[in-house]
Amino acid sequence: DIKQQYNLDKKQHKQSVYIKICKGMYGLKQAAILAYNKLVNHLAKYNYFPIPHTTGLWRHSTRPTTFCLCVDDFAIEYFTTDDAHHLLDALQTEYVASIDWTGSHFCGLQISWNYPACYVDISMPNYIPTLLKKFAYSPKIPQYSPYPVAPFTTPQKGQRQYAPAPDTTPQLDKTNTTTVQSIIGSLLYYARGVDSTLFPTLNTLATPQASPTETTLKHCYRLLDYVATYPHIMIRFFTSDMQLRIDSDAAYLVAPQARSRIAGYFTLGPHLQHPAPHRPILVECRTLRHVVASSAKAEIAGIFHNAQMGIPIRRILNSLGHPQNQTPIKTDNSTAA
Repeated sequence: DIKQQYNLDKKQHKQSVYIKICKGMYGLKQAAILAYNKLVNHLAKYNYFPIPHTTGLWRHSTRPTTFCLCVDDFAIEYFTTDDAHHLLDALQTEYVASIDWTGSHFCGLQISWNYPACYVDISMPNYIPTLLKKFAYSPKIPQYSPYPVAPFTTPQKGQRQYAPAPDTTPQLDKTNTTTVQSIIGSLLYYARGVDSTLFPTLNTLATPQASPTETTLKHCYRLLDYVATYPHIMIRFFTSDMQLRIDSDAAYLVAPQARSRIAGYFTLGPHLQHPAPHRPILVECRTLRHVVASSAKAEIAGIFHNAQMGIPIRRILNSLGHPQNQTPIKTDNSTAA
């Protein structure tokens, strides 16, 4: 079939045919690990190695150079121009690389450094307008919360708490199901990058995304209205002594099928003796798979998960030259504490 499609019989010369592949080969499962192993072997010649038990973090064996690798994006921390050129020259002997000495872009994030005032701003200014254009969606009305707010009812002593009722609206067809999944997937990266207020809603919508309903689609469009209302979110980080602190919480029986939600708020700031508000470097918002018997057990599960997430962050901070004291974890449940 290939010979007929490309008329190769007339192009043969001494039983050989030379073919130039102009496009990538999609679907090769080994592509990522093959490219990674090639990079590891190449940079090892110049004494650059991945830091064990971290994700994407590398260092030089003798120079104080550290860099973070995400697919093909390098964020490099260097101390002298010679150190930077050593890494760039090592890369450019095998790869073609573009260089941004201002360090203003990484993985879709726009990074604005203000060294005199000791802070950095992280934003994704074009992400939401591009997303709305991708889905050909025109915002309907301004929305000031990502999810419909239930009316407040005063808790009654001794009153039981029940899981939310199941959604009984009709299921979506294949096209609208793909739309729901695309909206959730696109906004998940945006939430991880700059706008953590989206996480509870995304967690709620992601649960039924395999078989979403009309209500799910309605909430997705409301979420697009919300991000269109606040299209230019920015998060600002100030200098600190880089001590990790974790706030842990849980919400009991708030998800379908009598499940609970756990959350974690990870910040870097002064040690516990000198608390100060800081922006999160990580926000966790997940649904527990298992049905737990009490709110205290949900809180314990949240603390356990957040402590696990804190371990690689501590390793990264130590590798970057920020030795960690004991990491405090705050909970509002005395039984869990």
